[in-house]
Amino acid sequence: MLTGMIVFVVIILFFVFFVVYKRDMIARMFTLNAAAPAGEFQQELERTADAAIRRLETQIAHLEYLLDEADARIAELDGKLAASRQAAEPAASSAAAAPAAPPEQTPAASIDVRLAPEAPPSAAPAPSEEAPGREAPGGDRRKLILSMAEQGYSVTEIAKTTGAGKGEIMLLLQLNKK
Repeated sequence: MLTGMIVFVVIILFFVFFVVYKRDMIARMFTLNAAAPAGEFQQELERTADAAIRRLETQIAHLEYLLDEADARIAELDGKLAASRQAAEPAASSAAAAPAAPPEQTPAASIDVRLAPEAPPSAAPAPSEEAPGREAPGGDRRKLILSMAEQGYSVTEIAKTTGAGKGEIMLLLQLNKK
């Protein structure tokens, strides 16, 4: 009977050890199964975020390129404007000294070759009447561009009047839609 009791106690101890050992293994198995989908979800979120960041970086680079192009055109136009002013000053002083020069002797730099834009759909005054156009500082020029767009002028007409690049105008109009 004593041996039967010893065998029974050994079997119970073995059963308790087996249950405890398997419980840890079962608990680890469930935690790994729960962690695996969470890890996959986190990896998918990271890939999606990386793709979105790459697209945003591409768009930012494109916008920076457009801004650099616009700045270069502004600087080029400012240089041309300064040169035409310098050329116009001696011509104006010589025109004041000379009584009247025949039309074929008029310097080309003093001739204003800007074309008046076609009338927009609304009966608004011409942009040259609103502001000096090319001579407007940055903030005033932006206001002029936005007001001309509201009045129905096309991007080409605005570009001709203000001296800004079409890309700069389109970017400014898109940024102000928000």
